Amino acid sequence: MLFVPGHKLDWMLKAPKYGSDALILDLEDSVGVAEKPAARNAVAEAIKALRDRPVGLFVRLNGWRTGYLIDDLSAVVDKGLDGVMLSKTEDPEDVTALDLVLGELERSRGLPLGRIEICPYPESAVAMYRLYDICMASQRVKRAGAATGPNPRGDGGRSLGLQYDDEEAVEGVAFGAYSVLQARAAGIVHIEGAMCGQLGDLDLVRRLGKKSKRMGASFGSAIHPSHIPIINEIYSPSQEEVDEARGVVSALAEGIARGDAAVRYKSKLIDFANARAAMDVLKKAEAAGMDIGDVPKLEIPAY
Repeated sequence: MLFVPGHKLDWMLKAPKYGSDALILDLEDSVGVAEKPAARNAVAEAIKALRDRPVGLFVRLNGWRTGYLIDDLSAVVDKGLDGVMLSKTEDPEDVTALDLVLGELERSRGLPLGRIEICPYPESAVAMYRLYDICMASQRVKRAGAATGPNPRGDGGRSLGLQYDDEEAVEGVAFGAYSVLQARAAGIVHIEGAMCGQLGDLDLVRRLGKKSKRMGASFGSAIHPSHIPIINEIYSPSQEEVDEARGVVSALAEGIARGDAAVRYKSKLIDFANARAAMDVLKKAEAAGMDIGDVPKLEIPAY
């Protein structure tokens, strides 16, 4: 997902060419107070212009208690809007209230009810602590979490009193793990990875992306188009991962045919748990248009 400042219409209109799956048209931190009214109009125009393009359209809203949120919603809720990011989400009631307002706007404007996602973005200690409840507050919430913890130099890091500057610091792991645990427990499968704040350090983009994926992230966001190819590569299954997953499923299928539900595969013992993980990889690869080869049919007990 690529962040684009909401007051720069030309940037928004050309953003799909960079290859991200979705755009986040920003009305919050990247737009000054005086520019917000014009930015709302620009974002609304961009949604109309881009809604038939094969790219998701999300808007980062100003948070509740700013005096800007209702005007944001009134301007951007239209055909083609896929979701809204709620900045500085403080509690479940913030999400519930946004759900109700979105529903009223969808009804009044003839839009499919419940289609617009809510992406909560907790940025305080109490909000990060309550992420599970925040995610459970609406069925519109489909993506959340911060797999490597908050940016140490952002509002979340300041709220926690973090005292490190390195975006790769191990100190963030505990906060990231807690965030992933809460989001997953709430049934969220789309977990956000770390977003690199260094525009020109592509090696750092890669390292943060790989770390995020290991921590359970399923997608990443970018603040510069040059980050997108790296993020896409990291979060798409590699051919090696596809081959390994197919091998696991094939080996277990052969074992099941012999009456064994746990078998040796490349010096490892594998069972249905391994097969479920392998099938997740294969489904993701197939959805991305990759050739996954011949995969034997295997009835795997649900879990």
